[in-house]
Amino acid sequence: MAAAIASQAAVAEQPAFVFTEDNFRAPKLPANLKVVDVPLVEATDAALEGFGYVLHSADERTVEKKNFEIVQWPAKGWRKCDPGCGDEAGTTEGRFEVRWEGDFFYGNNLAVATTNNTYLDGLGALPEVASADEATCAGDGKAILLWMSDYHGDGAQLFFPERRHPFVVCLGPAACGDDVAPADMRAFYVPAGKGVYFHPGTWHNGVYVAKDVIARLGGDKATFLTRQGRVHSRFSASWAEEFGCVLRVPLTL
Repeated sequence: MAAAIASQAAVAEQPAFVFTEDNFRAPKLPANLKVVDVPLVEATDAALEGFGYVLHSADERTVEKKNFEIVQWPAKGWRKCDPGCGDEAGTTEGRFEVRWEGDFFYGNNLAVATTNNTYLDGLGALPEVASADEATCAGDGKAILLWMSDYHGDGAQLFFPERRHPFVVCLGPAACGDDVAPADMRAFYVPAGKGVYFHPGTWHNGVYVAKDVIARLGGDKATFLTRQGRVHSRFSASWAEEFGCVLRVPLTL
């Protein structure tokens, strides 16, 4: 009986939102979500201490240079993983594309071997007024509302834009583990010509680009190189489902 009660309690503690392929692309977000403002600062190594580093080139951190962190897979029992194994999958890399469709901001991670790689990364307006039609959208594309964040358990991740333009990331400390909360999140403005690297376990999601910046690029999207652990273990939190809120992140300083 005690085991059954413990099992039921464990199930009850699981988040109700499941990040399936369909849910990630088109989540059913509730109305009247609270808006939590996240402070934005310029990304420097000092500001990013504990989260990661500013990058000056796309190849600044690689497995070959032994400065790209890959996490050894944890043991399930009392025996330890043998030295020199469990972290040999290395990295995968490819394009990460972001675009606005009216008030909806999408990311597409082409580096990972899965179809669950297209995400609604955020919105320009609250869900109940957001529109996919540019003519009727409610936001101006200069701020983004984040409904979720995630972290990778198997390694670090980096983003470097293919063209020179600024972008924004929203990060939470790896030390929070699964008990992250909206107040833990911080936003960083990465200047044009720079990239960013996150330590393993750092809460994040995609990279965010203001609508007018994408327009100045002369197309409908911005493209980044991303490099990350090849295993791609992803653990997600829905701010909307778990905390009844979205995080408001400015996209310009």
